Amino acid sequence: MSTIQPSSLLRFALRLDAGISLASGLLLCAAPGFLGERFALSPDLLLVVGLICLPYATLLWSLARRTQLASAGVLAIIVGNLLWADAALLLIFGYGATPNALGQAYLATHVVATAAFAVLQWLGLRRSARLSAQAVAA
Repeated sequence: MSTIQPSSLLRFALRLDAGISLASGLLLCAAPGFLGERFALSPDLLLVVGLICLPYATLLWSLARRTQLASAGVLAIIVGNLLWADAALLLIFGYGATPNALGQAYLATHVVATAAFAVLQWLGLRRSARLSAQAVAA
């Protein structure tokens, strides 16, 4: 497993993802019924998504503050974001839900934002400096 010193772009991408995830999680946890009605999505689904977003945001913020990261961990976050975007895309097309037009727009925003986070994180990972075993041990 290689260790990296995160680039400023990677730190920015992790913090941006954390901030949006925190805001989204708080909103979804605070008003799942209201949003469920507006989007024609299950309030239970929205609440679960909100509850997932909160610890995820905490994890990302914590990682963004570290001086060293495992590149495999960053890759796991990137893959997770791409899978999250795929899941939202499936919901848009009616697999597991039948959102209305506003719900589809909400989910499409989710797809675009989450995929953008993955791209920024990938670019940030590529710009990050790989650390030697000696630097990691120190």
